[in-house]
Amino acid sequence: MSDTATFAAQEGVDQGQQPLPPGPIRYCLYSRKSTEQDELQALSIESQVKEMLAAAERDGLLVTEIRRESHSAKASGQRPEFNRLIEDIRFKKFEGILAWAPDRLSRNAGDLGTLVDLMDQGGIREIRTNGSRFTNSPSDKFMLMMLCSQAKLENDNKSVNIKRGLKAKVEMGYRPNMSPLGYLHDKNADKGTKRVFIDPERAPTIREAFEKVGYRCWTGRQLKRWLDDEIMFRTRTGKKIALSNVYTMLSNSFYTGRYEFPLKSGRWYKGKHDAIISQELFDRVQENLHLIPKGTKGLKEFSYTRLFICGACGAGVTAEEKIKRLRDGTVKRYVYYHCTKQVDRTCRESYLREEELIEQLLKIIEEVGIDELATVDLIKAEMEKLQRLMSIVSKMAVVPQNIENMPKIDVYACAKFILQEGTKEERRQLLEQLKSRIVLKGKKLVIEKKG
Repeated sequence: MSDTATFAAQEGVDQGQQPLPPGPIRYCLYSRKSTEQDELQALSIESQVKEMLAAAERDGLLVTEIRRESHSAKASGQRPEFNRLIEDIRFKKFEGILAWAPDRLSRNAGDLGTLVDLMDQGGIREIRTNGSRFTNSPSDKFMLMMLCSQAKLENDNKSVNIKRGLKAKVEMGYRPNMSPLGYLHDKNADKGTKRVFIDPERAPTIREAFEKVGYRCWTGRQLKRWLDDEIMFRTRTGKKIALSNVYTMLSNSFYTGRYEFPLKSGRWYKGKHDAIISQELFDRVQENLHLIPKGTKGLKEFSYTRLFICGACGAGVTAEEKIKRLRDGTVKRYVYYHCTKQVDRTCRESYLREEELIEQLLKIIEEVGIDELATVDLIKAEMEKLQRLMSIVSKMAVVPQNIENMPKIDVYACAKFILQEGTKEERRQLLEQLKSRIVLKGKKLVIEKKG
């Protein structure tokens, strides 16, 4: 445009001519509720959409897109759809927002500040809610901030009130949330003070489960097998109890009539429910749980697992530890090897004590050829590394410089020493060198040629 045309256009404005009006506002309808399970809000998402579309049609508003979101607005920048809406406004895809109420847009200072900044910059020309209209005027923005701040205040007060209510509830003897298996709730009582009474069907079994761990040192896996197969114990939903929940149950002090709230806070309360077990039994169980391996994570690795196969069904051989507390206060440890039953759940192969297993391995070592042991280099390394092996060869007048020329009896003696006195890694390394396969059949270890 030339200088003359520019001057003429400016002169026209100075003489009272108005600039061309902006185009129609393109609105995005944004609807939100806190969670998918929140059925207590005034309007569901689809109800909000329906009401605001009717208002838009009545007022002749141009709604170009609808955004739906089920997410809390308590924290800023955490709502994916709202964040996408803000970015689209910055790229001028929309100039207006349509929402049921201001608190649908923001319940925190961060998101509210973003909206007001966009209004200051001209990115948002108008925000409409049910019965309200907010433009880029000081009074409208002030009112918008007041309404959203009120929503934040209500949100903050709700959190304080909930904590105060929970504190009062636990002090009265009512622990929040569902009571564990073995208890039932009075569904007809007032919310927050529902009476908890003992479940006559499950409580005796749970008491017996604690006794088996406390007095007989049962493991969690033993207890689960007993609950699943012998007692046919089922949860409130009719399912078998998971192994992790077995350990959760055994660690729950609620069964003693006392509970800690919140967990690990050190604040204990006397419940209004009856105890299923004594505090003494609960303490014994907690002590034994530290001696008994839990679950699969962190499960103990035994010396001879995954080295043999079951002769009855062909599955692997695993081990489990049993702890027995003697009357004098000492603890006796037993390790039993048995079929994993991964091939046949009904496999009847007998258990074998670790002491008996080692005795049979010592005999097997004498039966295999020295070439099958393939442990010459291993034993040489052990002799150089561990001084205790020198006691085995000390009877020899001269220690051979070439270990391959060592008499047969010394190689076998070293192999037996490793089985009896070696570390777990040394034992496993020795047996993994065998070219024959060892099968557990009828409580006996049998050699079978591989391949």
